[in-house]
Amino acid sequence: MTDTKAPLATPILNLLQGQLESLILGFTPAHSLIEEQYLLARLGLKLHNDTLQSADLARFQQHFVLYHLLYRIQQHWLAQRHGYLAIGLAKLQLLPLTQALAPDADTGRQEYYLNWQNFYAMTEQLLDQHLAAFWQQLPRSVMPADVMPQHKALALLGLTPTFTLQQLKKAYRSKALQLHPDRGGEQLQFILLQQAYQQLLQSG
Repeated sequence: MTDTKAPLATPILNLLQGQLESLILGFTPAHSLIEEQYLLARLGLKLHNDTLQSADLARFQQHFVLYHLLYRIQQHWLAQRHGYLAIGLAKLQLLPLTQALAPDADTGRQEYYLNWQNFYAMTEQLLDQHLAAFWQQLPRSVMPADVMPQHKALALLGLTPTFTLQQLKKAYRSKALQLHPDRGGEQLQFILLQQAYQQLLQSG
C-alpha cells in the first residue's frame, strides 16, 4: 500500500471494512455474485470533498474506496485461509480457497485500488478518457452500421436540438457511467449511447 493519505480516517476505514465483511459473509445464497451497487447502497458510503466536483467523479471516488476495501479483505481472508474473494467488474464472489487465482493474476487492478494516489489522480478529463478507451476496445462487428436518426440520438442523451457542446459532454458522461458494462449496464445500450454521442458531436 502507499503512504498517500487516505480520504477517510483509519478507524472509519476499518469500520467500513468490518461492515463489508459482514455483508459478504451474510449474503445468501452463499457463493452468489454480489453486485457493486448492492454493497454501496448497504454501506451508505459518503465522502466529503472541499472542492466542487461532478456527480460522476463522486461516484468514481465511492467506487474506488469500495474496491480498496475489497482488495484489503481479499488479502486478509487469503492470509487467514478463510476463502478467496473473486473481485470482478462491478461484481464479486466469495469462493473456496481451491478456486483462488494465481497470486499474480489480478495484480494490476489490486495495486491500482490499494494505491490512494490513484484515487486523487482521477479527474473529469480522465473519466472521459477511460470511457473513450473502452469504446475503442469494442469489436467493430458489434457496432450498429446504420446512422441513427437525430431525434433518437437526442432522446438517448436527454437533449434538445439546441444543445451546447458542454451540455452534450455532460449528458454523455453521466449516461455512460450509468450504462457502462463494467457497472452492470447492457453492452448494446452502451454502444447505442456511444453512437448517439459521436453523431451529435460531429453534427454540433
